[in-house]
Amino acid sequence: MQTVVAQRTEINASAIYAMRHSGATLQHIADKIGKTKERVRQILVKNYGSTKRKLISTEQLRKLVGLPRNRIIEFYLANVITPVREWDTDGGRYLLWSPASLEQINIYYETHRLCKICHSSISKGRLVYCSEQCYNKSRKYKYKSIETKQRHLRSIRRYREKCKQIAQAAVIGDSKQQPMPSAVIETAIAQREE
Repeated sequence: MQTVVAQRTEINASAIYAMRHSGATLQHIADKIGKTKERVRQILVKNYGSTKRKLISTEQLRKLVGLPRNRIIEFYLANVITPVREWDTDGGRYLLWSPASLEQINIYYETHRLCKICHSSISKGRLVYCSEQCYNKSRKYKYKSIETKQRHLRSIRRYREKCKQIAQAAVIGDSKQQPMPSAVIETAIAQREE
């Protein structure tokens, strides 16, 4: 009976704490020291008040920053943030981040996210434009990309061809139907262009 008590006191709580903060799971620590996962949790709670580690998973980081997961991975690939620990398993790649990663992302957004219209920095809640005014400006035709303008011109051409076909069908059609006057067609085309 005395050996059991001696074994319990030999457990080094600071070593368990260090393993936990280096990113080890409770189960991994339990396997290493030969105890159960629950016993490891109890030791951490008794000595340090919590089993939480300081490292943050990618999902937790995503929730704290308010960005999608793929954006966090883009930051990782662009070396904006670096994980404290990473490992590969059959299920994929796992990354653990330090709380400093939050600050690095915030600093990056303050310096690198610029409005497409006025080029001032964009606040965290907005995606592309700094204000409603810039958003409305961007909706103007002159700010649209060349591809968007070409797509718009193609749709105008299709609309004009359709109007011509309708006018020709009305002329060729039976005599009960009145053909559309060309003035009506041209007014419709002019309204469509505006």
